[in-house]
Amino acid sequence: MKALRIPIPSVQIKFMGWAEIIFATKNLTAINFILKSQRSDGMMTSLDDIPVNLDVSRGHFSSPTNRAFTLPNQGMSLGKWIQHLCSIFQSEDYRAEFTIGMPQLDIKSLRNIFPKLRSLHLTSRYGGQNERDILYTQNILKAFLPDVEVVRLFSVPLHENLSIAHIAATNLRVLCLIGYRNSKIDDILALNVEWFRITTQQITLQDLNRFFKLWKKGFKSKLKHFSVFTKRENNTDWNILLKGLQADEAEAEELRAGELEVKNVTIRNSARVRARIQLRGTERYVSVHFDVSN
Repeated sequence: MKALRIPIPSVQIKFMGWAEIIFATKNLTAINFILKSQRSDGMMTSLDDIPVNLDVSRGHFSSPTNRAFTLPNQGMSLGKWIQHLCSIFQSEDYRAEFTIGMPQLDIKSLRNIFPKLRSLHLTSRYGGQNERDILYTQNILKAFLPDVEVVRLFSVPLHENLSIAHIAATNLRVLCLIGYRNSKIDDILALNVEWFRITTQQITLQDLNRFFKLWKKGFKSKLKHFSVFTKRENNTDWNILLKGLQADEAEAEELRAGELEVKNVTIRNSARVRARIQLRGTERYVSVHFDVSN
């Protein structure tokens, strides 16, 4: 790929007990390198571990499955292989994904060998809240938050020392939080991102009404997209969310497609910037999507 000068738009480095490094081309064809240790379970517990070999496969970026060949380990450690492969297949978009609950690596050492990351994804294997996993999550976030543009967290354990509010206040472009049922509106009032998405059971339509009223006054002018997914329960009256927002009724629309209820309205802030709010409701869930016009 390097000899053919094939551009590599993105590189994904995944740690799920073993390591995977995925190089994607423009047509989303991917070359996947899988590195497993010499332990019986294949788990890589240190950057100094030497993989048995490198299984190389080719396929689609999201699921490269066609095994092509195997490379010998050449006596190089996991850390050396990460550096070597990333130096061969250079990209402007490096993403790292960690599975919390699997063997933990030394994050300080890992940060020193990584290329500059654009995206950071953390996923919890068990959804547990033990102190060891919380500390590991904090170490990863503290190491990479100052430099990345995109953070996606999937049910990973957080703590008041590094909470949703702290993460939301950092200078990110995209923040996605999935599986945080107890997060509240106060957690996101510190938002300093362009694109935000969260699933929660605690944020209500009344909370969102408060948030959008603040936006109308010029609050969170950086925000371009905002999505909240929550339980239906008491969130059944759209008027609670729209109260006092002076939505453009001429552009308000309500549709029913099967069990899906959709309502679109437009609001403006103090600078006359327009934004669309789309409300979607089913029997069990409600989602609110906010998009600022260019």
